[in-house]
Amino acid sequence: MTVQRLPLQQLLEQPLEFVLCPPALRFYLTHGLVLLASLTAVVLAIWDGRDGFGLIHWVGVFFGGVVLLISLWPPSWSRQRLINLAFDAERLYIVNGVSGVAMALPRERVLAVNRGKLPGHDGAIIAFTLDLSLNEQELAQINEALGAQVEDRFRLDENRYRFGFVGNWQPRRRLLDTIAVLAPVVIVNANDEPVGEDDDWDD
Repeated sequence: MTVQRLPLQQLLEQPLEFVLCPPALRFYLTHGLVLLASLTAVVLAIWDGRDGFGLIHWVGVFFGGVVLLISLWPPSWSRQRLINLAFDAERLYIVNGVSGVAMALPRERVLAVNRGKLPGHDGAIIAFTLDLSLNEQELAQINEALGAQVEDRFRLDENRYRFGFVGNWQPRRRLLDTIAVLAPVVIVNANDEPVGEDDDWDD
């Protein structure tokens, strides 16, 4: 069985053991607070500047308005856009939630779960990585679906590549306990060196 591409919506209709998605309460509460804060900033800037707009008022209206528009944009409220990983009893799914695409591969292709934090290419903190057994064609297919490029630091050997995943607002200790069923756990830091079990955890 090779790597297969399928729509995210089709994937979510299947019975899954785990989906790495932001918790609903935390996600919607955060977006609601951001929406309220940006709306408050715009209203207060307009109210305070009713007798004459100064620079601070324009700053409040502009930046508050930009955040407000982003908060009101319907896709911003979709948790599915942030899904990046799922698995069932037989397959692992690497997901691009923004484009709504999932790449399926057999779970036995997962060689190791790496629990050390790593810096991502876009500044995000990678909560864990998975070492996958992939040939060049399969790696190219997955990266095309993700809109990503091969990074030398994640290429371990000819048929082994490391994929990083953000925590998606999940409690990190619980998340890693869930992911540990996929393969033997290895703890590495940003320099790919083993670290102790008392590594600093974020809950």
